[in-house]
Amino acid sequence: MSGPRTCLPNARMRTSPTQDRPAHSDCFLMIKGWDHEESTILLDRASRGDDVAFGTLYRRVSPMARRAAHNIVRDTHAADDLVQETFYLVLRAVRSGRGPRDSFHGYVLATVKHLAYRYCKTESRTVANDDPDMWERHTENLQPAAQAERITAAWASLPPRWRSILWLVEVDRYSPAELAPRMSLTPNAVSSLASRARQALRTAYLAAD
Repeated sequence: MSGPRTCLPNARMRTSPTQDRPAHSDCFLMIKGWDHEESTILLDRASRGDDVAFGTLYRRVSPMARRAAHNIVRDTHAADDLVQETFYLVLRAVRSGRGPRDSFHGYVLATVKHLAYRYCKTESRTVANDDPDMWERHTENLQPAAQAERITAAWASLPPRWRSILWLVEVDRYSPAELAPRMSLTPNAVSSLASRARQALRTAYLAAD
């Protein structure tokens, strides 16, 4: 085996995310040195609450997941967000007993690709709106309890990374320059991430009409 091989989606696959494909056309990832028996043991430990075991699986599989996401969405920051959301969902599935029993990397790749195609479909249909007046018009007539419910639901729908950046910037009042070294990003990238998170929260809130 010469080394890692990944399946690169072609343009037709990117523009037709819902197109049915036969199972044999899926990408079979050949990973040099991957120990499937050890992976199964780690997965079993993770399902019983072992965070260290899940962290090991994350470190092994996240680079492949990031490449798969980036090949579809063609945006580094969006790919990072999708990977974070993927592992959040996978961890929940594993801990609830609904996750993979083996082939952890295959499960992760299938999940991240599904989210990436959904992201592309959503981005092609959603018009970003940063108009604060429109935001206010949708919130000013709500009763406090109803507004709180909608905000809570919108907040819960965000992936962990977006919730984290919004909390750090809007609540803890960190500046992008302060957060950049801690997040291994540039200040501009932090600002961009925070902006996308705000827009996602706004979109989720307005979608609750």
